[in-house]
Order: sequence, then structure tokens, then C-alpha cells
Amino acid sequence: MPQDNLRWLDDWYQSQCNGDWEHSRGMRLESLDEPGWRLTIDLAGTSAASASPQRVNLDTPCGEWIDCAISEERFQGSGDPRKLEQIIGVFRQWVDAAS
Repeated sequence: MPQDNLRWLDDWYQSQCNGDWEHSRGMRLESLDEPGWRLTIDLAGTSAASASPQRVNLDTPCGEWIDCAISEERFQGSGDPRKLEQIIGVFRQWVDAAS
């Protein structure tokens, strides 16, 4: 059975921890007042550092939205309150494609 995106992110994060990256760079999950989520991951020094710049932006009339991008060795994903799993999934697809 395929691993769910949150467990995959847990494993990916742990595999990047080297005593430096997780203290000086790492990742951050924040809530937004829109409302929604923002996931920021510094890719410098990780297995995903070579991920190509990409962007996905979806906005529906019923208020669902997601906006994810890789730019300047940083992943930034935002979305409405029900999109955290999908944000992580976009990051996972891009990391898998880069390896």
C-alpha cells in the first residue's frame, strides 16, 4: 500500500536532518488568516535541492484554492483549510520527480 503524504513528509524530513539543516533551514507550517495553511521548506542542502522551478495555482468559485511553487531552492505551498494533504502531495511529486 502506498505511503500517505504526511508519513512520507515525516520520513523525508528525518532523512534530511544532519545536525545543521534542521536548525538553520528546515521547514515551517503556519496557519493563514484567509483561512488556510502555508508550508515552507528550504531545499538548500537537501535531496530536493536540484528540484526544478515549478508552480501550480488552482482557485475554484466555491472557495477552494491551492498555490504551490519551487523557486530559489525553496518550496512554498499554501491552500485552504482542507488542502494540507494536497500541498504535501504536490511537494512529494516534485521531490520524487527530481530524484
